[in-house]
Amino acid sequence: MRKCEKCGASMKLDLRLKVNGGGYGMVVRVDEKQKATTIDDVRVAVCPECGYTEMYLEDLTKLKS
Repeated sequence: MRKCEKCGASMKLDLRLKVNGGGYGMVVRVDEKQKATTIDDVRVAVCPECGYTEMYLEDLTKLKS
């Protein structure tokens, strides 16, 4: 459970981010020596009380390796 940094309420998790004009969403990539590795899809959490929004990665295993 994530708590809102602004008001302390429980945030709604695991939402997706869609960029207008691009139907592919967003991913986080690491570019090393001309080799790109996709780390994970970006997830979004939104506070239902104040609207504060944050992005996060759920699976960090590829980032750590």
